[in-house]
Amino acid sequence: MERHEMEKGRCSKVTSKIALLLGLIISSWVLSGCADRLEIEEEGFVIVIGLDAPSVGKRGFDVTYQIANPVAGPKSDDIKEEKTITLTAPDAISGRDLVNASETRNINFYHTKAIVVSEELARSRHFFEIISSLMRDRQIRRDMYLIVSKEKASDYLRNNASAFESSPHKFYDYMSRRWETNAMSPRSTLHTFIHDTQADAGLSLAIYTTAKQEAPKEDPNEDDFYPGQINKQGGTQVQIIGSAVFKNGKMIGALTGEETRLTAVLRDDKKPRKIFFTFPDPLDDHFRITGRAKNIQTVVKANIDGTAPRILVEEWMDIGIVYIPSMVNYVENLQKQKVLKKSLEKNLEQQSEKLIEKTQNEYKAEPFYWSVTARKEFVTIDDYVKYNWMKSYPNANIKVKYHVKLDSFGKQLRPEKLEKIKD
Repeated sequence: MERHEMEKGRCSKVTSKIALLLGLIISSWVLSGCADRLEIEEEGFVIVIGLDAPSVGKRGFDVTYQIANPVAGPKSDDIKEEKTITLTAPDAISGRDLVNASETRNINFYHTKAIVVSEELARSRHFFEIISSLMRDRQIRRDMYLIVSKEKASDYLRNNASAFESSPHKFYDYMSRRWETNAMSPRSTLHTFIHDTQADAGLSLAIYTTAKQEAPKEDPNEDDFYPGQINKQGGTQVQIIGSAVFKNGKMIGALTGEETRLTAVLRDDKKPRKIFFTFPDPLDDHFRITGRAKNIQTVVKANIDGTAPRILVEEWMDIGIVYIPSMVNYVENLQKQKVLKKSLEKNLEQQSEKLIEKTQNEYKAEPFYWSVTARKEFVTIDDYVKYNWMKSYPNANIKVKYHVKLDSFGKQLRPEKLEKIKD
């Protein structure tokens, strides 16, 4: 009995020591929880980074930081929501500390939405090394948008005053949703740019923009513009449309909004949800009909048996007709609907062939990811590498076939008679 009491007391002491040790450990966690605290008023969240080539004779880059003010809000109208600071630094990463030579905030990239680079810098032969080196910093996220501005990035960021959004981060959030819907700009991030460049099989596309109005384009389609060519007055000054084209990490050209849309259609991956576009009226060439494309599906087949690849691209889509200014009655006349359908398919095929010819003859590479389909036809990776898809593409025999289904003719079943309108 006495021995049992002694063992019980010994166990109680061990249990007490274990409890005391656990208590000390938990207390240390609790007491040290504020050691690395961050005061929101001390943080300077960079929304956009701008990169420009330095002036002649200078080293480094002209780096621009568009920094959000965390204390600004709807109740503080007298406090500006962002500040734009430009300085010369060896790179965008080390430039953070240089900002603190005059600014009090702890500059960070945790919430950076985009990196804007000038076209001059994008066309330099060292651009890929410059942009890919940024990924070494832990604060740089791969989902940042890569945007190329025609002018200096610093000028672009200072002139990008949204007409509707007071916060720059909202501007890029909402614009990215529009890119997903209408496909007039590519889904370009640091990740897609670096991945496509390292794949060494085709072109890489980046978002193209400007804040300067250029001479309006004469007699364009609704989307056949480069940035700055849209005849627009009022609202936000910038225009984001089309693509900057990169090959081997260097910008070599550009695509219009119309060509960028076609690129999205011809790719065998995620499709835009709906596209409004116009095409010539086959029964009255003085007018253009407006359609809405949806349910777009693409099937790509590649044959690599010969010396040059053979590619067949088939497109299926539903087209809703929403505007017929010529007043031709396509709704009730099935024969006219057949003419409309064939004309629409032919027009889409001609536009696609024109774009493909441009990529083969001018850019010598493709932005459609057809290399992914072709790669499946090779037995080994070594065979694919030896084939050299980028070098083979300019000689490829490519055929595009569209299958259009006329889905609807809008709310109005019958077009109004001209005589009735005059009355």
